[in-house]
Amino acid sequence: MSETLDLPLFPLNTVLFPGMALPLHIFEERYLSMVNECLDQNRQFGVILAEPKVGTEVPTGQHTIGTSALITHVDRLEDGHMDIVTAGLERFRILDWTRREPYAVARIEPFPLEGTQTQELVDLVKAASAYFVRYLRLAGDVLGTVIRIESAPRDASTLAYMMAIALQISNDEKQTLLSTPSLPTLLWREAVILSREEVLLGQMKQVQEANTGYVRGISDYLSLN
Repeated sequence: MSETLDLPLFPLNTVLFPGMALPLHIFEERYLSMVNECLDQNRQFGVILAEPKVGTEVPTGQHTIGTSALITHVDRLEDGHMDIVTAGLERFRILDWTRREPYAVARIEPFPLEGTQTQELVDLVKAASAYFVRYLRLAGDVLGTVIRIESAPRDASTLAYMMAIALQISNDEKQTLLSTPSLPTLLWREAVILSREEVLLGQMKQVQEANTGYVRGISDYLSLN
């Protein structure tokens, strides 16, 4: 996207980031129509975080930052529904609403990250990468899954979006990350979140190990009696 344009919008209970794959099951008539139009016209649609129920299913303007989505795969089902896979492309900012029915269309402009060439990025990337690798390893330990990662991406923008996608935090926090204007600020915020989550995961791991030891002790006791 290089200028303002009208983009159909799909409010979802998720936050889409650039570089993120998002599978969707399409069943509502209005969004089936929207997806078909996007396919026919080879165009994208925008994903924004759905707002709390306020008596209407169309966006009211609470969230103005979203991400454009490209449809990369389509399966048309016998019941007329569709399973699609999309890829997040670029952040955008909503300027105005073109229409709200049967689905929302908004006038948008690109919302690229600022500060992508600042000197402070070198130290921020180093610190955030270290937190990210430890976070993934701890998350794997807690979930009982092996997450193999030796190092994080060196490109600051790629790293920032990868961390935003991987973080297991609320949609409100993710929306705050998506709406952050500058890359240095985004990396700093993610480093703070990763530091917080590392502490929580460490506590969860200790509880799991303590419970495992307790169960093993009971088992050993029962086997001797």
